[in-house]
Amino acid sequence: MQTSEIQPLPRWTRSQGADSGAAAFSTGAGLALFDQILRSGSDGAEPPFAGCLRQRLALRAAESCATLSRLREDAAVLRDAEHLSGGGETSPAGRLHSVFRLYASFPARFDSTLLRAAGLLGLNEALDAGVLAEVATTAPDPLTAAARVSAAAMKHGAPTADWETFVFVVADLALASRLNWARPVPLLAVAILHPSLRRGAGGKRPRPTDDDWPDSVARAYGLAIVEAHGLAVDLARRAQKLVSVAPMLRAKGAWRVVEMLLVDDAVTPAAAASRSGLSDRAARRLFDRLVALGAVRELSGRDSFRIYGL
Repeated sequence: MQTSEIQPLPRWTRSQGADSGAAAFSTGAGLALFDQILRSGSDGAEPPFAGCLRQRLALRAAESCATLSRLREDAAVLRDAEHLSGGGETSPAGRLHSVFRLYASFPARFDSTLLRAAGLLGLNEALDAGVLAEVATTAPDPLTAAARVSAAAMKHGAPTADWETFVFVVADLALASRLNWARPVPLLAVAILHPSLRRGAGGKRPRPTDDDWPDSVARAYGLAIVEAHGLAVDLARRAQKLVSVAPMLRAKGAWRVVEMLLVDDAVTPAAAASRSGLSDRAARRLFDRLVALGAVRELSGRDSFRIYGL
């Protein structure tokens, strides 16, 4: 495994003005630099931590959409529900998290996965993935594709928070497919509630039915890329540390646990044990060792039911 050092995002890529053209330029520059991160692995492949990056952004996107849906769950609660529930029935906010985790782990194609994501939200509206794919393909650029596809998808469903969440998924899928990314990256939902995107005297948040939705999409992706790029810088450093200490781990199955940490937001000792062949006790000791080496963090802050990640 190889990781490479990622430089911070230049300040000039962060739009601070009201001009739409300048905002689109800044977002495009940020996307180009983020695209380089997603191709920074061996032979132009994704870096080893790309899975963790996507799933951590999926968690942030789910937290944002939970707020949009007026649900109380924050990121910590959503992470607990995902990793400690044992696969049982989850909450409405947990379903939002499941949707983002699902589509971030599948190829960036308009296929049955899109309908499966809608099904997770309990959405039964008629949706033609082929029509949306054509809209994405014929748009002049990736940002316009995301805006047009999401606006088109919004017309197929009721104006509910769940459908709007699904529309954000569709936008990210269109962006990823036009940029030839291996898998979608949860981005639009991460930033769509940012205060700087609100308009008018009442501070109305952007919606896919707005006339200026394309401008809002460009600005939202610009904000999301700043967050995603900063997260990638941090994860690249942490992944490098994890990979560097891996040869020091003597437990059988330790490499499997290292791989799990690189591809997911979080891992529990129970999950590590079940997938690596370690006993529960050996898995807990392995995580204690990784924490002592500074290679992973305990993410819950608890003394029991601990969760670990980069």
